[in-house]
Amino acid sequence: MADPKTADIAGEQNKGGRPLKFKNVDELRAAIDSYFDSCDPHLESRLVESGIKERGETILAQRKVMTEQKRYTVSGLARALGITRDTLMSYSECPEFLDTVEAAKERCHEWAENALFTKSATGAAFSLKNNWGWKERQEIDHTTDGKPMQALVEFMLARIGADVVIRVNSHNQSAQAFNKLAAVCLLPLHT
Repeated sequence: MADPKTADIAGEQNKGGRPLKFKNVDELRAAIDSYFDSCDPHLESRLVESGIKERGETILAQRKVMTEQKRYTVSGLARALGITRDTLMSYSECPEFLDTVEAAKERCHEWAENALFTKSATGAAFSLKNNWGWKERQEIDHTTDGKPMQALVEFMLARIGADVVIRVNSHNQSAQAFNKLAAVCLLPLHT
C-alpha cells in the first residue's frame, strides 16, 4: 500500500493529469536497479549455432552467453521504466523521489564521464556537453607565464621613442599601460 504522505504529494502534483506510475520510492528504486542490472554484463540464455547437419542445415542449441556492457543513459533508463525522459525528470520534483532519481542520473553522468578515458570518447563528450552542461574551455594567458608584460611595454615605448621606461608591478598596471601604449603605437610613426 502506498504511503499516505506520498499519495498526498502525488495527488497534489498530478491533479487533473495522469497519476504517477511508481507509487513509492522503493518501487521506483527497484525498477531503476533492474535497468542498471540489465546494462551490466550478465549470463543470458540464447540460441546459438552449434554445428551444421549433413544436409547443410544449421544446428541451434541453447547456451549461456555473457552479454556486453551497455552504456547507462537517462533516456535508456526512462525507456526501461516505461516513462518518458520528461516524466522521469518530473519525479525529481517530488521530495520522496528526488534522491533516488538524482542518484540514477549521476550514475549515468559518471558513466559518460568515465567513457572520456576510452579510445572513442567523442560520443561521451557530446553527451556531457548536451546533457550535463559541460563546456570546452580554452584559457589563454595574455601575460608571460602569469607575469606582467614588461618586455612588451618597453618595446612599445621604444617604438614611439619614449625615453621613460614604465615599471609595472601588477597585471592591472600592465594591462592599463599596454592599452595606453597600444593606442599610441597604432598611430603612424613620424620618420
